[in-house]
Amino acid sequence: MASALLARLRGPALLSLLDQGAVSGFGFLAGIAAARLIDMEAFGRFALVLIVAGFAQGLHNALVTAPLMTLAGSVRDPARYAAAVSAGALVLAAGLALGVAGVLALYFAARGEAVPLDLVTAAGALTLAQNLQLTARRLLFAYDGGGSALAMDLARAVAFPLGVAGLWGLGVPLDAARLVEILALTAFVTTLPTLLGRASDPGRRRLATATRRHWQMARWLLPVVLVTFGQEQLVWIIAGGALGDEALGGLRAAQYLVGIVLLMLAATENVVPTGAGRAYATGGEPALRAYLLGVTRRLGVPVGFLLAVVAVPADLWLRLVFGAPYVPFAPCLRWLALGVVFIFLRDMVAQIFRARRRTDVIFRAFAVSLAVSLALIQPLLTRYGATGAAAVVALAHAASLLALLAALRRGTVPEAGSPERC
Repeated sequence: MASALLARLRGPALLSLLDQGAVSGFGFLAGIAAARLIDMEAFGRFALVLIVAGFAQGLHNALVTAPLMTLAGSVRDPARYAAAVSAGALVLAAGLALGVAGVLALYFAARGEAVPLDLVTAAGALTLAQNLQLTARRLLFAYDGGGSALAMDLARAVAFPLGVAGLWGLGVPLDAARLVEILALTAFVTTLPTLLGRASDPGRRRLATATRRHWQMARWLLPVVLVTFGQEQLVWIIAGGALGDEALGGLRAAQYLVGIVLLMLAATENVVPTGAGRAYATGGEPALRAYLLGVTRRLGVPVGFLLAVVAVPADLWLRLVFGAPYVPFAPCLRWLALGVVFIFLRDMVAQIFRARRRTDVIFRAFAVSLAVSLALIQPLLTRYGATGAAAVVALAHAASLLALLAALRRGTVPEAGSPERC
């Protein structure tokens, strides 16, 4: 059995899993380190930056990297296509960086506080750097450069603690702005060599064609980002406002631990959309479903096992990683683990509609989950507190899964016409 598993986990799939482990592991440890190194108020600002920057990265993913991973396997000129994606990503990332800085400045001004220019500037830099790094990572995996992507992400994971240790050794006080600045700098330093090494002029016609093809998918993926932000991150913000910083901290801690399992699902984005797109292009609907059923069977067992390991002794993990004050949030962790089950199954079903270029169906499913989230947040939060907030998130994921299954059962068909090729 072990040898069979190793045989399956090789090549791009193994590199994808290792890379996502490096990326998610880095985020997990960086979050814990931030909570330990700075006070609670500073950690709250640090978490706020990550939430807003994460939303911007979701927009970037919808417009650039999610369509890239589906389209990369069918383009005629991969080099020109990659150049077009890189050029578009740079422009978009710069715009999103300015947007994040502006939103945070307005947020602090609305609270009647002086705008922390160092934190706001660092947040914009982090947004630019991480979106460029996401693009570089996906391009490398799309065109057999998984090893280089892994090296890039491992280099950043090593550079961040070295940077923190360097500031500490120099006696520089650590706060939210300093930590965000180090995150941004390490992303820039490790990403730029990859992007510069592949830089070339794609040509206006190629850039326009790539933009048009991306928008065909992104016009529905983009609203998905908005509704998913409303169903999860907005829940955390509302819970923090209603219950206080302690409840928000407990929910974020539980989310960190569930993130250990989510890394396996995030790793599929480097491989599965491209594989599903190729299966559909070569074998149609039967080949697509066979491919996705195989992926679901292979991943279902390890995902289920890891969820059980995290959720059953939830009290133990919260105490060991974050400390005794977080133990009361064990029920939140168990609800979020159940939500991961729904996420896994939903993502596998969603790949069918992504391959068919029917991202509108995915949007409508997430719109259902947003409606469920908004309907449940007030009663469950009022009655069950933080546990109710975690339950809202899990039930919202279940609602989007059921909506996709209903669409699949209705026999939603692909849009007419063959896709335009770059």
